[in-house]
Amino acid sequence: MKPSILFQTIRSIVKDVRKILQNYLIRKRGLKNADHLIRTRTDIKLDLGCGSFSRPGFVGVDLNKEADLQWDIRWGLPFEDESINEIRSDHFFEHLELTEVIKAFSECKRVLVPGGVLDFTVPHFDPYINAYLKRDYQFFTEKINDIPIDQEELYNACFDRISWLLYRAGEHKSLFDRDSIISKLRLAGFTNLQIREFDPKRDINWRFSSIYIVATK
Repeated sequence: MKPSILFQTIRSIVKDVRKILQNYLIRKRGLKNADHLIRTRTDIKLDLGCGSFSRPGFVGVDLNKEADLQWDIRWGLPFEDESINEIRSDHFFEHLELTEVIKAFSECKRVLVPGGVLDFTVPHFDPYINAYLKRDYQFFTEKINDIPIDQEELYNACFDRISWLLYRAGEHKSLFDRDSIISKLRLAGFTNLQIREFDPKRDINWRFSSIYIVATK
């Protein structure tokens, strides 16, 4: 084996070992913190994929080290069955692969108490369908205006703008319209579903492309 290839292989192995060790420590600490929450609080509400910010009264769950509970939601939720009163999430589930979305929804259903709610929002395609069929590019430039300046030329057609909205240059892993997100919740076992309007008292910020859904266990 050539020295350069050997060096690259060793670097890759070291990187993988570090990642495994890091995940082990995060999981260990997360399980301990989750157990402490269960033992010390009676009304636990989760904010999934919160980043460094969590809603008042909610436990923020995210891989971000500044979250209240640092945890990779793809591992499942580190709580017992029927131990969580409410779960909120704002534009997070689209960052998971579809199989991971179903698993996350199933985990939410598992940990929610009877009557508990999963109340969340994701971006969806529906508001853009008519404008796309009409090739109304002005509509898309007005509604999708956060494309990096140095990438404007890459997203200079209606479909490109939709692609940015839904994929975010690979940041988003799953795409939804109204029917598809409902179907994913049903696959996870939720049957009591409703679509609601933006509520300034409950929601962080209004986005044109958001769909707001409440799934009750």
